[in-house]
Amino acid sequence: MDGCRWREICSVEHIRSVVDCGMSLCYFKFRMVSGGRAGPQSLAKKPRSLAKLAGWNIETTNKFEEHLLSFRALPSYKKVLASMIKFSEMYQPIRKGRFQVDIFDQTGALNEERRLRRAQIYMNKRDFINTFDDLQGKRIVVTSRGHKIFYKDYPLAKLRKESWDGNWTVVMYDFPEKIRGRRRYLRDKLMKLGFGCPQISILISPLPLEEPVQKLVEGEKVEDFVWVLTCKRLWGLSDLEVAGRTWSIGELNRLYGKLLEALPRAKKEKGKILEQWKAYFLAVNTADPYLPFELLPRDWVGTRCEKKFVKLGFGGSLRLLLRRY
Repeated sequence: MDGCRWREICSVEHIRSVVDCGMSLCYFKFRMVSGGRAGPQSLAKKPRSLAKLAGWNIETTNKFEEHLLSFRALPSYKKVLASMIKFSEMYQPIRKGRFQVDIFDQTGALNEERRLRRAQIYMNKRDFINTFDDLQGKRIVVTSRGHKIFYKDYPLAKLRKESWDGNWTVVMYDFPEKIRGRRRYLRDKLMKLGFGCPQISILISPLPLEEPVQKLVEGEKVEDFVWVLTCKRLWGLSDLEVAGRTWSIGELNRLYGKLLEALPRAKKEKGKILEQWKAYFLAVNTADPYLPFELLPRDWVGTRCEKKFVKLGFGGSLRLLLRRY
């Protein structure tokens, strides 16, 4: 037998041995996963997801996941601060005693208490919260610095405490293309102040922001390109229509509605499904700009969804707020 023919036979045998070895290894892994019983019916079932349980389509599920990614990227202290201000009913006084699980609505939530203790120490050191004793126990109060951080992220939430006067602050601008960097900078600053963008080159806010806008415009020396005015209404549009075009109120209301519909099933399943419901709620609620009630539609589901979340109790919620991803 010549050398070429011998090398060909050796190569074929080598390939066969590798394939046989790979098939054996796959079969071994399959046997390990299936508990020693061959057959597809013996494979472990994947855990059910809330999306599948509720029958959401791919578009709805992706929307929830997008908000969840943004929520996970936030610092933990901001999540806790926001929850303390938005859902203050959940942070009842911590009663004195050795086994303090009554505030968490479930006996198995002792770990939640420990997380709360660690978060309390962390936020106390940074002057985000204060604790003081009263007749019911230790009460947690958000400091002025903590409120300042919250309202910097949610400036429109200031109007939840007082009635809106019905005035809009409108900013219009027209920058030359050669200074588009300053245009982008100005726009980002205005968005952080509480403005929304209904159209290109137009920003609007229900907050009285004439003075801070004037300081910003003068400081950047762009007075020739920016116009600021206050108006009672925009011609041809109701206040609700203006809010709907400026902020994604309709989409948020739809997601809140999906969560409200899925809650009874999530309660029955409990465990991971209910925790996933809480995570989706916190994610959507974080994206909520917290407009004044006067600018929300009559069928607004967000408030009802918040009340349902608070009724679920503290157990598991702090874990979602403090989890590091």
